[in-house]
Amino acid sequence: MKNFMANKPLGFRVTLVTMALSLVTALVYLAIYSSSRYMSWQAFGIMVAGVAVAAVLIGLKQVRFAPSALLLGDFLSLLFYVYYIYFYISSVATGIQFSGFPLEFFVNAVLYGLSLMLSIACVFMRQTVEE
Repeated sequence: MKNFMANKPLGFRVTLVTMALSLVTALVYLAIYSSSRYMSWQAFGIMVAGVAVAAVLIGLKQVRFAPSALLLGDFLSLLFYVYYIYFYISSVATGIQFSGFPLEFFVNAVLYGLSLMLSIACVFMRQTVEE
């Protein structure tokens, strides 16, 4: 592992952290919404697939494409998440449902936001060592 990380630029390390954060986000989303009607299995699957494709690209030494795959997976997952959760957000925001937003909602939204922002940043960071 130490040899694998030797001479890798910051962008590559941030990509690995973002991949881990995306997996955590997908697992938290699964834990919170798996038994509700707000669960989007497409969002979960696309995010995990984005991480898997990024890992395969890193394994195939095509590191420069890994952040793009990760960004695509995170973004499409966020779109499906918003599509499945928008009715809940609108009913709470308009006062139809008086319970308010639970802490789990904010945790999941923050994780999605962090995953997306970091994956955008990774696309613009150098992934390979310049020769």
